[in-house]
Amino acid sequence: MNIRCAKPCDLMNMQHCNLLCLPENYQMKYYFYHGLSWPQLSYVAEDESGSIVGYVLAKMEEDSDDDPHGHITSLAVKRSHRRLGLAQKLMDQSSGSANVTIG
Repeated sequence: MNIRCAKPCDLMNMQHCNLLCLPENYQMKYYFYHGLSWPQLSYVAEDESGSIVGYVLAKMEEDSDDDPHGHITSLAVKRSHRRLGLAQKLMDQSSGSANVTIG
């Protein structure tokens, strides 16, 4: 398994994973919004063949009244790859990147 930062070319596969795994689904423009606004915060999990089997979609909250903090918008792992710790690894990567972004 490989965890890496999501790229724009991954967004359609992330949406497909979302449709397979979760009852709350987003339009493609929502993925583009996250991918273009906070590219360093979203990650994908790939299997040995390079297929996306999970993702975390994250953003920074931009309310000037609060301390800066990240927000996980969506996290999913395909059923075939659950119970391998992928969700935790995705969360760790995104959280670490958010901490670097905050400073």
